[in-house]
Amino acid sequence: MSLIYTLRKGDKGQEVRRLQRSIGTIADGDFGHKTNIAVQDYQQIKGLVVDGIAGPQTMGSLGIAVLPGIDLSGHNGKVDFAKVAAAGIKFAWVKVTEGTTHVNSGHEDKFKGCRDHGIAVGAYHFGRPDTHVSDPSDARAEADNFLSVLDKVGLRHGDLLPVLDLEAGVKVDDQYNVEWALTWLEAIECSKRVRPAVYTAKWYYNAYMQHANRSSLGNLAGYPLWWACYNPGVEPKRAVKLWDEWAIWQWTGSGIVPGVKGKCDQNWISAVNLDLLRVH
Repeated sequence: MSLIYTLRKGDKGQEVRRLQRSIGTIADGDFGHKTNIAVQDYQQIKGLVVDGIAGPQTMGSLGIAVLPGIDLSGHNGKVDFAKVAAAGIKFAWVKVTEGTTHVNSGHEDKFKGCRDHGIAVGAYHFGRPDTHVSDPSDARAEADNFLSVLDKVGLRHGDLLPVLDLEAGVKVDDQYNVEWALTWLEAIECSKRVRPAVYTAKWYYNAYMQHANRSSLGNLAGYPLWWACYNPGVEPKRAVKLWDEWAIWQWTGSGIVPGVKGKCDQNWISAVNLDLLRVH
C-alpha cells in the first residue's frame, strides 16, 4: 500500500463504518451502492471531485482522514526527519526501553527529530514478562525503567500516549501474562495520568492471553489497541474478539519510507483516533 489511505466500493471494516456514520448512511461496514451514492452526493455538495471514492480530500473534509505513521527503534539508525515529514508521515512511536535495564540507542535524537519537524511522537516499551520469576507485580521494575527514560525525553502536551509492546518473552500462564501487562499499564497510568495503549498481534493474544479470566481480559480491553496485522487493504484480516476496534494498525513491517534506511514499520491512525491518542 502507499501512504494514501482510500476507501472505495467493495471495502469493509471500521473505517467504512466511520465514513458511513459521517455521511449519514447505513453503518454496516460494507461500502456498497448506497454508500457510493452518499459519498458522491457529499462530494457534489462540497465542490469536491465527484467519483464516489473516499480519499484524502473527502475524508479530510469529513474530519476522518486516515493518516500514515511509523515506529522506530535502534535498528533504524539515524533518520532524516525532514524527508520523513515531507513524505507525509504524521506520527511516530519510538522504542525507548526493553525489560528492566535496556535503553534503546538513539531514541533521544528520534524524539528531537520528530518534534522539530511537526511529527507527533510517542514512546514504547518492549515488554519481557519472561525475565521475572513468579509474580506479575515484577512488571513494576520494567515500568520504572520506562518511566526513568520517558522523564528524560519528556511527555509533552500533544505527544502520543505511551505504549506497551507485547510480542515476545511470555510465559505459558495466560493469567500471569495478562496480569503482568495490567500491572505495567496501571503503573504508567498512575505515574503520568494518561492511559497507555497496547501493541500486540492475534497470534500472541491467542497463544498467550485469551484464557485469562474475564475480569482481567475486560480490564485489558479498556486500553487502546495497536494491532499488528500484515495485509494489504483497508482493514486487518486477523481480528481479535477482545477489542471491538483497532486504534492503530501496523499494516507492514517492511515498508519503505523516505528518510528511513532499509525496511520500516508502517501504521495507520484515523484523524479522530490520533487526537484521542495524544497527551492533553
